[in-house]
Amino acid sequence: MLIDYYPSNSFVHALDVRTKALGFLMVTITAFVFLSPIINFVLALVLFFILLAIKTPLSRVKQILKPLIPIFIIMLLITGFTYPAEKFQLNVNRQVLFYLLPGESLPFSSGGFFYGLTLTLRILIMALASTVVTYSTPIEAIIQLMQKLRMPYQLAFVIATSIRFIPTMRKKSEMIQEAQRARGAEFGNKGLIGNIKSYIPVLIPMIVDSLRMSENLAIAMLDRGFGAMKSVTNLHEIRMEKRDYAICLIELSILAAAFWANSENIGVL
Repeated sequence: MLIDYYPSNSFVHALDVRTKALGFLMVTITAFVFLSPIINFVLALVLFFILLAIKTPLSRVKQILKPLIPIFIIMLLITGFTYPAEKFQLNVNRQVLFYLLPGESLPFSSGGFFYGLTLTLRILIMALASTVVTYSTPIEAIIQLMQKLRMPYQLAFVIATSIRFIPTMRKKSEMIQEAQRARGAEFGNKGLIGNIKSYIPVLIPMIVDSLRMSENLAIAMLDRGFGAMKSVTNLHEIRMEKRDYAICLIELSILAAAFWANSENIGVL
């Protein structure tokens, strides 16, 4: 669910990485505070409009959401059939929509459906929020954020570099699959075991290419003196501006309001 960083002059791009990290935590915690899918739907809608505001290609969003659709359907079915109707506080959520088997067996409750919808929206919110952060934040800022959290620079570099190379490896995987299809390979039409075997011609070149990339990266790092000094400096230091402090205050206020609303039984099922 991670994508490349794209430079832009949008307002979100100009924010400090700590402001965006706090916003990610605020949105995620708020999504888990409420059980009502309506509130989580509003959060997901706001995040989607933010993605449009920072000019995220819709094709990228589609690539992120497409693998999640089967998971969403399975979650809706499981919660609808298995979550007990008597556990819901509102009478409308205790209603049984239909029974799967004769004799009133395996009831599908409206509350179970809404609870499943809440779970799927939580996953969607985390996916969209992480996309906003990674799309608008350069990898150097992420490394500095980890350093501010007292993480060793070497470990921060490894984690940030791994994140950075996820889109690269995805593109390489697509290129290898296209090359294998041109040679007559088929994917996705041979059942579970057959599909696993069919991806072996993709995995082997991926592993070889990954080892080659890691070796080239290690050589490039050594040529630049990586690890020669205990302390490092950054070309551009991350800095909190007035707008960052104002937005952080708004984010904390929203989080506090979410906990207050939850204590007042707002957004329950």
